[in-house]
Amino acid sequence: MLRIQGFSLLELVVCLALLMTIAGAGALRLPDVLTSLRLGGAAQRLSAALRQARGRALERGSPVEVQLDGGLARWELRDANGATLAREALPAGVTFSALPVSGRVRFSALGTTDNATVTLRGGASLRSIVVNQRGRVRVQ
Repeated sequence: MLRIQGFSLLELVVCLALLMTIAGAGALRLPDVLTSLRLGGAAQRLSAALRQARGRALERGSPVEVQLDGGLARWELRDANGATLAREALPAGVTFSALPVSGRVRFSALGTTDNATVTLRGGASLRSIVVNQRGRVRVQ
């Protein structure tokens, strides 16, 4: 007798139920994953803006600052005259959790600054951007 190879209806239903369970568990974590990606991207963009500000201060030989606005959830790159060189808003779901007391990071013509830590929050996650006195920027 010849037997046809394939799946029975019961095997198919069990496999579909297993796939739906796995997909449902993944879908529950999707918002957390997206928020984490937004937070990481915002931290990288802010650290790049800080590095750019230091580079411009060294290039121009005059102070350049990054003004951090917690209320509007954005930052601005400004020259010594206060003219805005660049502006960027934080992505949805990401906010400033902690800012320097002055609300800005100012790089001198030598690329130095005061120690500063900017903390971003996305959901339950935090990312800190630390700037030391020599102007080195790192993300933690």
